[in-house]
Amino acid sequence: MAIIGNPTNIYYEWSTTNKSFIDLANYYRDVGINHYAWPLILFDPDLAGVDPFDPRLSRTMKVKILREVTQNPMYFFRNVVRVPVDGVTTGIPFTIHRANAALFYCLMMNLNIFLEQPRQTYKTISSLCWYLYEYNFGARGSEMSFLNKKFEDSKLNLARMKEIRDLLPSYLKMDKPFAPDGTKLKMRDNVESMTHPVNGNNIRTVPSARSRTAAASLMRGRTTPIIYIDEYAFIVYNKIIYSNMVPAFNTASNNAKAHNSPYGILITTTPGIMTTEEGLEAWDLLNSATPFSEKWYDLSYQEIMDLIGSNQNSNFVYIKYTYKQLGFSEKWFMDLCKTMRNDWDAILREVLLNWTVGNENSPFRREDLDTIRGLVRPPIQTILLLNKFKFDIYQRVNLKYPPIIGVDVSGGFQRDSSAITVIDSYSTNVAATMNCNYISTLELAAVIVELVRMMPNAVVNIERNGVAFQQSQHIR
Repeated sequence: MAIIGNPTNIYYEWSTTNKSFIDLANYYRDVGINHYAWPLILFDPDLAGVDPFDPRLSRTMKVKILREVTQNPMYFFRNVVRVPVDGVTTGIPFTIHRANAALFYCLMMNLNIFLEQPRQTYKTISSLCWYLYEYNFGARGSEMSFLNKKFEDSKLNLARMKEIRDLLPSYLKMDKPFAPDGTKLKMRDNVESMTHPVNGNNIRTVPSARSRTAAASLMRGRTTPIIYIDEYAFIVYNKIIYSNMVPAFNTASNNAKAHNSPYGILITTTPGIMTTEEGLEAWDLLNSATPFSEKWYDLSYQEIMDLIGSNQNSNFVYIKYTYKQLGFSEKWFMDLCKTMRNDWDAILREVLLNWTVGNENSPFRREDLDTIRGLVRPPIQTILLLNKFKFDIYQRVNLKYPPIIGVDVSGGFQRDSSAITVIDSYSTNVAATMNCNYISTLELAAVIVELVRMMPNAVVNIERNGVAFQQSQHIR
């Protein structure tokens, strides 16, 4: 928890050779994040600019690196991790971007996370790097479970994690541990599981379920505080699996929390198909979660906990980034489309992150949908109203002309959202929006008051329904 908020008595490693971390810190600074240098955090200033792979390192320096890694996961990802690639026996440095940075930040707070990312943008590799960190350095005596749409894919993820481990410096691999008397300790390590003989951590892959009955018993009673579910939107019977694993997970995570050990559920996926049960379950889980905001980097731990706690529907955080937000070019996109043989149904889901019901059920032509997508633009700024609710700003409003604030009120039930749209009355363009499916009527009233303070001459138009009547009473 040392790097959450605005820590003191720490350093920042601007001398790192991993340029992606410096680029990300500079980006955060440029967009106005006060705590912009957090990816470069360093506790021991003697390690600034030191190469953990240098064969000339002294024993003292190796001990310093091990100590830094143990307490600072960002140092591990920045300077130690190497990612396997074909043709490069030593691997390549880990690349950080906005999505895996958000992922690591939330994982350091033991949050439950739903991560949605395009294909080929390091979603799975980033997750496996995190679990390698927990397995080797972050946890002790902990149980970790890997799930996927197929058992073979779960085992493949475990194999990939082992490949990343094999590229670590020899003194950090911990794959050939020895007892104090010098005898070699036996490590259980096979295609389905692995156990660390020193810290007692255990990773097990979980098979897929062939029936609803099998799904109900798949994770029931398994007291594992760390669960990684990859491609959740494509796991058959995912709702049954999730519902039956939660009681044991809650017990295990409470025990882990009491002993200051990591815990949490990570779900990673590309969008599913909403004509399937598993796709609809993933869609429901996504929509009930609290959206992540990079404004969280300037909040304290307690403020983030309060923000997530205000969502009565879910304790998950939803992280989503498009390929453009991650810095991938249009050429990268076009090359990927060619590799996918221009299969636009797959491209829409797996690269452009559109949750689809399939063309055969859509009342709209593809050309119309493409036109609409072309009109979508990212906000120029996002702020947190009441330090909780994302408010996306798309253009500056000329306050000489009264802005129009339209409020669509819901009771915050199921996925029914309360929404606010600010219209520039001079240009008639949409200037800003807010959408939230868990905000209470009291909080929505407070948000409207805050907006009117920002735009004193605004015209507020609240939808007239039963909930809106209560809303207007709160504002009064």
